[in-house]
Amino acid sequence: MRANYYRKVIDAKSRGDMAAARRAEWVHAVMPYSLVGSSGLEATYDLAMTVVDKQLPGALVECGVAQGGCAALLARVAAAEGRHRHCWFFDSYEGLPDPTDDDYAAGRTGSHVRPLPRGACLGSYEQVNELLFGEFHLSREDVTLVKGWFQDTLPQTRLKIGPIALLRLDGDWYESTKCCLDNLYEQVVEGGHVVIDDYYTCHGARKATDEFRARMDIETEMSPDGRGGCFFQKPCLLAASA
Repeated sequence: MRANYYRKVIDAKSRGDMAAARRAEWVHAVMPYSLVGSSGLEATYDLAMTVVDKQLPGALVECGVAQGGCAALLARVAAAEGRHRHCWFFDSYEGLPDPTDDDYAAGRTGSHVRPLPRGACLGSYEQVNELLFGEFHLSREDVTLVKGWFQDTLPQTRLKIGPIALLRLDGDWYESTKCCLDNLYEQVVEGGHVVIDDYYTCHGARKATDEFRARMDIETEMSPDGRGGCFFQKPCLLAASA
């Protein structure tokens, strides 16, 4: 799959489309370290570039880092922007916790390509640290890794983050997704984006997202990323009241 994907790089360069070539090269580079899939990585890249192009203020935040491929992609976009936009990457670095009753529908937690027991989707802190700062030579001044369960780390760290331009949630389960939205959505700037990586594949992630959007009266469109996730834009108050 990764070898076939590189054809996109070659095709883009043959057309002289260097922006498309960079996108494909950067996605190709992180594919070995990500479970997101090429279309999900492309969607994440595009949203990060939208934040950059529109000069939206705020950090890039991912909750659920696993082996760090998507985090590396986000951090590379931020670094290329050249304005020291900070990236925050939260994970237990112990894999997934156990699902709860809210994650099940008809006896299943979702349509996963592989089972998701406790400890699945594991990427260690040391592994992600080496990928970001060793392999991709990103600046430690602009990237913060936060180790621990979301319910423990987010309440005490959220105010340090400040405004958020792009919030990417990849926690799979109901409680994880709910915790992230409850703690961080308020800090997403108007016009910023929220990505729910497992919206169409994990019942719990979808349930938590739908409940939160209903409670907050969020009606902006849910856009699929082509591989099981989706994203939506935080409404602008002026547009909503117009």
